[in-house]
Amino acid sequence: MPSSEAFITETIREYTPRARNYDISAGGWHATLGRDYVDWLPPPRGGAVLDLACGTGLVSLPYAQAVGPGGVVVGVDVTEAMLDEARRKPLPRDSGALHWIKGDIADLSSLNVVQNVLSQRGGFDVISCCSALVLLRDPAACIRHWAPYLVPGTGKMIIDVPTEDETMQYLFTVSLRKPLGLSYVFDREWIKDIHSLEAMYEGAGLEVERSFRTKSYIPEKVWRADEAMAAFEEATTSTYKWVRSDDNILARARELWPGVWKKSLNDNSELRDGHSLYVTIGLRTR
Repeated sequence: MPSSEAFITETIREYTPRARNYDISAGGWHATLGRDYVDWLPPPRGGAVLDLACGTGLVSLPYAQAVGPGGVVVGVDVTEAMLDEARRKPLPRDSGALHWIKGDIADLSSLNVVQNVLSQRGGFDVISCCSALVLLRDPAACIRHWAPYLVPGTGKMIIDVPTEDETMQYLFTVSLRKPLGLSYVFDREWIKDIHSLEAMYEGAGLEVERSFRTKSYIPEKVWRADEAMAAFEEATTSTYKWVRSDDNILARARELWPGVWKKSLNDNSELRDGHSLYVTIGLRTR
């Protein structure tokens, strides 16, 4: 398994060029998901929220508005370019204080703003990690590390992960990159079902309040078995342009794709593409 430093390096390399257009990419579904987080787990007025892997602020900003005056939101991310985009955005009216912090979310111990909230308020009322747990080298260890930063008895954590479905995203971020010998920042192979994330919460001493599968955040599409190359051409000219960045990679990818495609088909010889998520909310009971 790659080292923590390698995961960080790969994450920065992946997200730096995406930062400027991140909010509008893939139809802007990341912004919708950010707003949904606040609906799923509203913070108390005047409360404190820690948004881990905050990116361009798509979760942090709605939470800042939700906590209102007297509240505080701390957004932490490792990619400076993503934080630059967050800092450019105006703070919603009547929001709480909002701090953008560059740091490794796998180790919060050296982040002064986070430590100050812990000492002054006894912890955070909400800790969120949106679309990022699969970017971490050891997600279970991270959840165990984060749990003590919740207010005992009332603090809650909300995290999402992709489902185990073999979608186009999975094929291009994992299934195809592996045989090409390319590194990949997404580690989602540990996700077997909705209970995989629940087990990590329980291992961190959190009580699972609820888990659910979301809607698909991109339009769902069904591909037939004989549409392998049509799917390849469409995907690599829109979302997964990295395949076309090198002629050798493109030629090899075209060669490998039929085998990757065949393994991904369901019992009906179809590939059902979409992007649903598993979301789990857990409580720190003590």
